[in-house]
Amino acid sequence: MTLFKIILPLITLVLVALPTIRVSAHSDKPHSNKQNENTASLNRQLEYEPPAPGSYRLPPIQQAVDGDVIDADGREHHLFELMADKYVILSFIFTTCSDLKGCPLATLTLNNIRVTLEKDPTLAEEVRFLSLSFDPEHDTPEVMRQYTELHGFDDARRKNRWRFLTTTSKNNLQPILDGYGQYVVREYDSKGQSTGGFSHVLKVYLVDPERKVRNIYSTSFLYPELIINDIKTLILEKAEFQ
Repeated sequence: MTLFKIILPLITLVLVALPTIRVSAHSDKPHSNKQNENTASLNRQLEYEPPAPGSYRLPPIQQAVDGDVIDADGREHHLFELMADKYVILSFIFTTCSDLKGCPLATLTLNNIRVTLEKDPTLAEEVRFLSLSFDPEHDTPEVMRQYTELHGFDDARRKNRWRFLTTTSKNNLQPILDGYGQYVVREYDSKGQSTGGFSHVLKVYLVDPERKVRNIYSTSFLYPELIINDIKTLILEKAEFQ
């Protein structure tokens, strides 16, 4: 095993401390398909060969956190209920984010992973995607449903493979954000009025069936190839100890 393969997962943890990404909202509606086309420029190519699945370890980082959420159909759930016994890729977004390297990058990456996994139905069945809004005042269940339809994710939602979630209030949301270390600050203008935007560090979490966070991806490591290899590595690990 090369030194590179050993330190790669550790580098990811360092990069989650990158400077805060400032994102802003310029519309009170979810992005349209036309806007979604602009994300084509975010289809980045990994410039090196990632370590082979199973050639490295992903030690648990922290325990995942439960909380009360609502899906895009208005049904109430516990977050752990939706995780079930699957490998979960969890992202925090808000639907009016207009910074392509913020929430749209996370959503596009998750979708690319989903599409790739669908080519292997057995593997796809092991994975679930959860995207939780940190703007519950705007992102109601209806807005989240519209978001899935506008971006073409409605079929995945109906199959329960990708849940777009919100909460009833900030009070229900904040313990979840705190538990995952996803810190979000609402932005205000010089008159003290909310701009509709947020400052936050983009993070995507990989959670195993034991509800332990096994990796946290920042912008620099948010590549489908890396995340899929991490999922396969965890599956191989589980099989090794069964």
